[in-house]
Amino acid sequence: MKRFLVFSDSHGSINNCEDVINHFQNQISGIIHAGDYARDAEDLESIYKDIPVYYVHGNTDYMSRAPGDLTFEIDGVRIFLTHGHEYFVKKELCSGYGTLLRKAKEERADLCIFGHTHISTMQRNIGVTLLNPGSIRFNGEYAIVGIENGDVKIAQMKLF
Repeated sequence: MKRFLVFSDSHGSINNCEDVINHFQNQISGIIHAGDYARDAEDLESIYKDIPVYYVHGNTDYMSRAPGDLTFEIDGVRIFLTHGHEYFVKKELCSGYGTLLRKAKEERADLCIFGHTHISTMQRNIGVTLLNPGSIRFNGEYAIVGIENGDVKIAQMKLF
């Protein structure tokens, strides 16, 4: 099984990310960062050179060269990664993330990872799993995604 640590909204502080990565370092296949700040993901990429890092920019990442959206496949699972601000995730927080869900369906995603709200959530909706790991900086929240033969297992975690 491939395991990925999923972070979002580190906002300039990677200390919590490093604590989690160091704890799981020999057990993970990669790191996924859903923005705010892309620079933090770049720092993690330079510190942990042997661990692939997938990341996008967020709404506070001015002048970032990171993509706004990223779609990729791991072991038969198609993943759509975005920060979420361009898909109205704060506005649609209580109504099912319709705009984000439509985009994820357009991308033929099995798993859609996003951030922006600082609130962890996981829901399955019309064949797509939506995952927001929460804010690693402000709430100490992150997720672990396990992928094997097209199957996805998700654990939502909290540092404190």
